[in-house]
Amino acid sequence: MKRPRWQRLDGDRGAVTVEVAGYTLLMLLAMMIGVQAVTWGLAALGARYTANHAAQQTRVHGGTVAAGEADANAILASAVGNALNDPRVDIDRSATEVAVTVRGTATSIIPGFRPPVTVTVHAPVERLN
Repeated sequence: MKRPRWQRLDGDRGAVTVEVAGYTLLMLLAMMIGVQAVTWGLAALGARYTANHAAQQTRVHGGTVAAGEADANAILASAVGNALNDPRVDIDRSATEVAVTVRGTATSIIPGFRPPVTVTVHAPVERLN
């Protein structure tokens, strides 16, 4: 007996719609993870730039921790902007080395996930002979 053309042999009616909905969800999740990675990278880049700049300001002959902190705060306000949330700058200067640590969190794209950013830069103190 021959079946009519319009009658389907399998029971997969509507399966494509469910698959598209599932794949769309996975694609959106992957895109959110990618954007979160980019925001974390921008925050880490801004923190590294701030730490390098503050270390250079602190390590020069006659440089002070206060000058490094002022420079770090100016960089965070102007160049980094909102990429790094709740930034904290710790500067330690000894007779031979300067250590600058910048901590904060990246902008959250995924709800409830606040990726931490911590960058530490070490530099020798400038000496005049």
